[in-house]
Amino acid sequence: MSDLARRRDAAVAIAVEAASLAARLRAEGGGVASLKGAQDFVTEADGATERFIRDRLARDFPGEAILGEEMGGAVDGDGPLWVLDPIDGTSNFARGGDRWCVSIGLVMGGRAVAGAIARHAPAEVFAAAEGHGATLNGRPIRAAPTAEIGRAIIEAGWSLRLPIARFHRMAQAITATGAGLRCGGSGALGLAEAAAGRIDGYLELHINAWDAAAAMAIAREAGGWTNGFDSGDWLAQGNPVGVGAPALGPALALLLEA
Repeated sequence: MSDLARRRDAAVAIAVEAASLAARLRAEGGGVASLKGAQDFVTEADGATERFIRDRLARDFPGEAILGEEMGGAVDGDGPLWVLDPIDGTSNFARGGDRWCVSIGLVMGGRAVAGAIARHAPAEVFAAAEGHGATLNGRPIRAAPTAEIGRAIIEAGWSLRLPIARFHRMAQAITATGAGLRCGGSGALGLAEAAAGRIDGYLELHINAWDAAAAMAIAREAGGWTNGFDSGDWLAQGNPVGVGAPALGPALALLLEA
């Protein structure tokens, strides 16, 4: 087994345990949300879950750098860097919904090369390592074969980090093509589902590294179109992100620039 495959498998095991922990903490009352910023929620379970992941990574890969949503960390991606979101979709999580996940990505040389995204219910794990393909619950996945934008289903993520008018322009541009539009509240899951062909594209004008590192590795290994999210100063500043059906790449790229 290659080193990357070993690291992918470790990320899978940790993400599954972390998702189970988060679900248990919510059932015990740890899902009450407070605000870090406008529409930016955090719960007690976020912090506890991130601590669990960090402890497991430190045990399995001692001395390696970690960047997490709740506790920050390194942004130098030259060596092995683990980039994690303990609960992506916290607003859904806090309201008792099931559209949330744990995301653990691995960055080497500034590029996302492996990762795992785990849901608790339904029990699903998206995973990939560069050169080893992408899987959902151990079975290979591929991006959708859709070739006509008017037949596509596209998820558009949003945040208040950018003026809301920019999101409105992109949403209007998507619907003007005839594509269906949805917004599910978890960027990591939306990206993973685009990689798996459940939807035809996921677009967001700005997303942070911890939300998308694992998903970018998964999308590339699933043969999807990606916009080069993991480039420039993405670890510190985030970037626009796009993933989707390979035949729709040019159209999706234009929509991301609307």
